[in-house]
Amino acid sequence: MIWRVVSVGVFAALITVTVACSKRVPETQLEVEIPQGFTGNFVLDMGVRDAPPLPKHGAAYVISVPLNGKAQTSSILNNPRATFNNANDVHVWGFSQRVFTTGDGISIGGKIEFFVGTQKDFEAEQKKKNKSGGFFKTEWVFARA
Repeated sequence: MIWRVVSVGVFAALITVTVACSKRVPETQLEVEIPQGFTGNFVLDMGVRDAPPLPKHGAAYVISVPLNGKAQTSSILNNPRATFNNANDVHVWGFSQRVFTTGDGISIGGKIEFFVGTQKDFEAEQKKKNKSGGFFKTEWVFARA
């Protein structure tokens, strides 16, 4: 009898742990607004002290790409799902995101980078980065904005 009660208790505890660990964290959404006529690299530095947080539109964070292609925010987004809004018929290439963490996993900053333009221009930019010792080889990602 005691064995049956212990078995049921252990089984209930395992079920509780499994259900608790299986809860999915909602995916972070990022809406990127690309101004008409913008081409080139975009870099968003995240976790910058004294920079404003990214504004939200509903559940999504929103960033408007400045014409110089550089922006800073105090917000830190971990693996956001990005959507690109644009009046032009341009392409987004090489979307990448890095989050910098402490040894115990606390996010302290990061970067989101991508290129807007033609594939030919993107490839030329990658060659320049690789020759100048750029940080990372960018993964080929194609998105229609």
